Amino acid sequence: MDKMMNSYEKAVKETYEKVPIHELINFDKKPKNPVKVSIVIPVCNVETYLRECLDSAVNQTLKDIEIICVNDGSTDSSLAILKEYAEKDERVKIISKDNAGYGHTMNIGMDMAAGEYIGILESDDYVKLDMYETLYNVAKSKNIDMVKADFYRFTMQDGYMHLFYNVLTNNPDLYNQIIYGADNIDMFKFTNTWSGIYKYEFLKSYNIRHQETPGASYQDNGFWFQTTAAASTIYYMDRPFYMNRRDNPNSSVYQIHKIDMANNEYAYIYRFLENHHELKEKHLKYYLVKKYDNYFYCYRQLDSLAKRDYIVKFSREFETPYYDGKIDSKLFSSLNYKRICEIVENPLGFYEKTKNLSDISFDAKKSSEKAIPIVFICDSGYVIPTATAISSLLKFKKEETIYDITIVAVNMSDIDIKKFSLIKKKNVTINIIYIEKNLFQNLHSKEITNYGVSTTALIKFLLPVLMNNYDKILYLDGDIIVKRDLSKLYTEKLDNLYAGVIRDIPQVLYKKQVFGIKYGKNYFNSGVMLLNVEQMRKDNITEKLIDTKKVLDSKLMDQDIFNEVFGENVKQLSIEYNTLYVNLIRSKGKYTIDEINKCYNTNYKNLEDIRRSSSIIHFCSKDKPWKYYDVPMADAWIEHFSRSIYADVKIERKSCLELRDHVDSNGIINKADITDKNIYPIVMHYDSKSTDEIVENIRQIKKILKSNEKCKIYLFYSSNYILPTQFLEEKMSINISLHYINIDKLLARDFEYTANGKLHPNYFRILAPEVLCQHEKILIINGAKIVHDFRSYFNNFNSDKVVNYIIDKNYTFWNSPVLIITTKIFIENITKFKFFDSFNNPKRGNFAFSKAFFDVVSRDESGIIDKYFFDIPQISEISTFKESNSESGKEFEEYLQSELKNKENNISALQKEILQLRESIEQIRAQNNQLQYELVLTRTSFSVRLGLLLTALPRKIFRRNKI
Repeated sequence: MDKMMNSYEKAVKETYEKVPIHELINFDKKPKNPVKVSIVIPVCNVETYLRECLDSAVNQTLKDIEIICVNDGSTDSSLAILKEYAEKDERVKIISKDNAGYGHTMNIGMDMAAGEYIGILESDDYVKLDMYETLYNVAKSKNIDMVKADFYRFTMQDGYMHLFYNVLTNNPDLYNQIIYGADNIDMFKFTNTWSGIYKYEFLKSYNIRHQETPGASYQDNGFWFQTTAAASTIYYMDRPFYMNRRDNPNSSVYQIHKIDMANNEYAYIYRFLENHHELKEKHLKYYLVKKYDNYFYCYRQLDSLAKRDYIVKFSREFETPYYDGKIDSKLFSSLNYKRICEIVENPLGFYEKTKNLSDISFDAKKSSEKAIPIVFICDSGYVIPTATAISSLLKFKKEETIYDITIVAVNMSDIDIKKFSLIKKKNVTINIIYIEKNLFQNLHSKEITNYGVSTTALIKFLLPVLMNNYDKILYLDGDIIVKRDLSKLYTEKLDNLYAGVIRDIPQVLYKKQVFGIKYGKNYFNSGVMLLNVEQMRKDNITEKLIDTKKVLDSKLMDQDIFNEVFGENVKQLSIEYNTLYVNLIRSKGKYTIDEINKCYNTNYKNLEDIRRSSSIIHFCSKDKPWKYYDVPMADAWIEHFSRSIYADVKIERKSCLELRDHVDSNGIINKADITDKNIYPIVMHYDSKSTDEIVENIRQIKKILKSNEKCKIYLFYSSNYILPTQFLEEKMSINISLHYINIDKLLARDFEYTANGKLHPNYFRILAPEVLCQHEKILIINGAKIVHDFRSYFNNFNSDKVVNYIIDKNYTFWNSPVLIITTKIFIENITKFKFFDSFNNPKRGNFAFSKAFFDVVSRDESGIIDKYFFDIPQISEISTFKESNSESGKEFEEYLQSELKNKENNISALQKEILQLRESIEQIRAQNNQLQYELVLTRTSFSVRLGLLLTALPRKIFRRNKI
């Protein structure tokens, strides 16, 4: 250790004396409190970005900091800006010296630091204001050598930010815990040094420094690898604080003529490993992986002529570890390991195959000429609908279709941006453009209109500017679900027109129009638009839209403005691309199917025909499916939600029949206030005969529940019955709540799915999962009474089954007195829609409901409920097990008997097998007894013979001696 410190002191002295230092400013000022974090900022000709960087540093919530700015021979106004800040804030300290490169600049800044921890801030980047306080608190409380956090890379175009969320590791298990030494390739993923802080004593103890070669390229790689390899304790945070700029043309990342410096940097790292044999033995395999990654990155940036020379150097440096077996193939992807083999064995052959590989870009450009650019605009209140829309979009994407999806994020949180950024699917890229929410707030008198439209919608005016790398884009609102691949829609030719649009169904068909009266029958909806952004840019349409909005206070925020500015320069597209199905259902009496066909040049037979053929369902009304469970097609929406990136969020929806005041008009989600482990959701069905059963179960639940537990009883009912609400609510207690679910609208909606328009009285069982999707599993009691404490049984019940019910000769799913349904699996498996597909099969006959469910849910997907906890009535007492059609009752009984006979036959066969096994066992036992008996005889015979032999032996000896 003493030798290491001597080496460190020697290195500090050499760094200080390397080039002349002209000024030291504010180093004579003594801080009131010990410095917790020293922020080192290397500065060289960055006047354009320096103020933003310094503002983020001096305004940190952690006040006990020093900001060491090292001016590396700047020739612009950078030094003057530094002095301006140092004069106002004595925590800003300046070292002004001759130019000596990035490594020397960083070393001298750290050498003169007084802080307990060191932070690094590049002068063309900036950080969030709570970065160093958050990281320091973690580091100090847990005594960590190195704390790092996720970060953003970004580019600025026309004042708007393109964000790229970067995770430190793809392994979520490595976050938010102390890691005792790096021993995972995931920990060597990113080579940045600036997204964290480092304990200064730790850096000194290993003499960790930057290589002081001229220039500024790749010199943070050595520092990054040394710290990652040597730290005994590491902590990763899954929050982004650091904003890493990628649009500075002077950034060293883009200085291709300095690419050989990557080789020099990895030689420097190797020397460090040579000086620490224990680290070399542990981390050499990771060093080789990152060296390959960095070299291949450099190779891609070179032109074809430079690539030839570089690949030869590349090959030579990997020959020895390759042939010595030091390269661990398990740490490489199959493609990269194949590449490294080719590079070593045949570098020029590899060059011929790859000389046209392109540079790596951090800009939101088209991923392919065949890519379809799709844009969503999303604020913090619309993340769940937008994620659901994307979930449906990806589900129906053809494998060969390429989507470039851009999320225009309006004041979205870091967590939400991360969720969207990490969406992964073949031929899909996700881009984020971040915009402040107040951009257009002054253009409208209210933040949200009476029709639920937010000022966020006005961001659509900027799409030609935001998407300036594209000629044509497809804009989609977040309140949609997609039912088809959208390639056909995108191929619509627009020529010189501004957009391909779809007429707004309510406004063009109603006799009394609500909006857009002056625009006639061609008035279009702005929720789905194929935009010719190239033509819009040529004609300055963005400016015209904004100017028009200033004088036209539209009720719909943006839609009237688009109609006003676009005029007749649009192409009317098929209704299938923007089907306002909720509006069609709600307004059946205001139009005829013939009027729709005439308006859209179609030949639909009915509304169900429109629904089936639609490509995009647009929930363009106040009745949103994430707020209300009985909105038309809310069942399809919840299925896509269950597959989305927010599927783990619990949303609690209400009925459209209830007051709407409780639901935020901008889509704020009401999250469940209690975990599933402390709440017991029980579904009961009310009819004229069920009151006593419900009351008795409530009494039992009161006895069972603990004070910290709650039970939510959901009473499903139809308007055919008058609920005894006052009577039932008198039976409630502080931890039991009663919720009434009127299923009339749901039944009316689902009649559309049936071929004969008939639904079974027990159909509420299939409705329950979508209505109560906020619960992981639900308990349905219908014709049974609770007799024992079921809580532990329910909590520990296997949740990998779709449904669980009482299975014996008397019951099926349809009439089982007790059910447990796993809601997410039920919804995610599209159980209901599969059920109707099976039910509508004409071969099903009169008992189609029950048999359809047998077809949809396999035996592996269903489980058995223990009868012990419930008082189950005899079959003679159950009146609901027959189908609603009385003529089918006999046939259904025959079906049940047939199923029962099959089960009995199976049981009989099993019993025969058991008998055969018992007979075999008896035979084996008999054989074993026989063997035991023979063994005893053998032992007895052997003993007798041995005794006779021993008795006769003296006689033989006597005779022999006598002779």
